[in-house]
Amino acid sequence: MKICAMNDPFKDLPQEIEFVGKHGFQGFELVFEYPTTPEVVLAKKDKVLDALSSYNLVKIAHTQAFVDICNVYETVRKASLEETFKALETAHMLDIRFLTLHAGYVWPVLSKDEALKRSYASIEKLLRKAEELDLILGVENLPIRGFTRVMDFEKLFSRIESNRLQFVFDVAHTSFRESDSSRDFIRKLFNKMAHVHLSDNMGERDDHLPLGLGKVDYETTVRELMDRGYNRTITLEIFAKDKEYLIYSKSKLKQLLEKK
Repeated sequence: MKICAMNDPFKDLPQEIEFVGKHGFQGFELVFEYPTTPEVVLAKKDKVLDALSSYNLVKIAHTQAFVDICNVYETVRKASLEETFKALETAHMLDIRFLTLHAGYVWPVLSKDEALKRSYASIEKLLRKAEELDLILGVENLPIRGFTRVMDFEKLFSRIESNRLQFVFDVAHTSFRESDSSRDFIRKLFNKMAHVHLSDNMGERDDHLPLGLGKVDYETTVRELMDRGYNRTITLEIFAKDKEYLIYSKSKLKQLLEKK
């Protein structure tokens, strides 16, 4: 597996890429989240491209998490789609072909089926843009409120048959009560799995802790991925001010991968 890291949106993007490259990561997941908006990234395009090429990093992007493409309000859905389109277009300009996508959240005023229909409609619009720009979108399993079950993804992939629509497996998100188990996701969705996110938590919130500091049985899951022959990218989503925790997590993961 290729071990990747992502940027802290509140820090300078080229410097974040430099840090990831200098510390031996093999890939970089660019998060288009405020204040690192697509507009801000484009303003630093040349520096970003220089930093990425200097370290020969695998390039991935992550669309905005704090938008909602299945919101109950049409105006909010439309605005969320417009922001996501900006992320796709900016990724294309940076020669990034794969983007992680959050498919939206189920609001209690809607049935789950109604909410998913809104997600499908939005994803179909995004896929048309992805086709135009030669991109691939990976829908991520969420910890709560929709797209937490294998069945949610089976319905999605049955409804929308496209090689440009893949699955991003977030291991930590499966530790929540609303989610199916990691084993179920791997067993039933492995053929659509294009990318993995890894972090730890205490089982109550999506803490994004360093590996080993929480309750997530990530070792068993990573071993199962290896047993299945997964050899693509895996991003450490460690949200800590002190980046030594990210380096520590990389070391833990690397040791685990080398035991195979």
